[in-house]
Order: sequence, then C-alpha cells, then structure tokens
Amino acid sequence: MNTTASPSHILPIPTPVRTGRGVTRRPLPGVVAACRTEGTTLNVAVQGEIDHFTAAPLSALLTSAAAFGHTRLVVDASRVTFCDSGFLNALLAWRRGGRRLILAAASAAVERLLRASRSGKLLMEEALG
Repeated sequence: MNTTASPSHILPIPTPVRTGRGVTRRPLPGVVAACRTEGTTLNVAVQGEIDHFTAAPLSALLTSAAAFGHTRLVVDASRVTFCDSGFLNALLAWRRGGRRLILAAASAAVERLLRASRSGKLLMEEALG
C-alpha cells in the first residue's frame, strides 16, 4: 500500500513569508487541520467554524483529491465548533461522485447538523453502517 505523509499533490503550497531570519512557510489557513493519504484513501481532520465561506478550501481539497483518484474519505470532525450547510455540501459533493465517505469522529455541532438535515441522516447511516 502506498502511504504518503504529505499529500503535496493535492494540497496548495503554503505561502512563503519573509522574516528577519529568512523565509519560512506559513501554515495552511482554514478549517483543514491535517491531511494524509494512504493509497486511494484521504484522511482529513477539520476544525473550527465551517460555513459556506470557510468550507471553500475543504471543497477545493476534496475536488483535487477526487481528480487524483482518491475514492475514500475519512473525516475527523471532532474539533468542529460550528458548521452549517457549507460543510454538509462539501461532504455530499464527495459522495455524488460515487466515492465512499466515513465520518470517523463528529463533534456535537456536526451531530446537530446531521440530525437536522435529511441528507445528513444519510451520511450518518453510512458512517454507522
């Protein structure tokens, strides 16, 4: 199995920042806390507040991963403090391509969203089954 610690082929390159001591790399901004690939599986940990605007980098990451042949997504959403339909739409777009989604962990905010949405109920069933 091909395991890659850094999925550089799907993540944007962090912006270089000049400091007094030289050039350093700024960490990736936004809700994606960690990302790792294992073969065709993409493991993503998300954090913070995920709404229509902040979900854009996550959506771009998932679109890029799908284009590179990833077919399975494992999401750790245990550190999400708020989420709305923007987060749900990113997950549903992944599934629309016939790809598999596993919600490995969900915060109370994510669970509330999934319970409140008809589509979220489908995602919960898939995650449990």
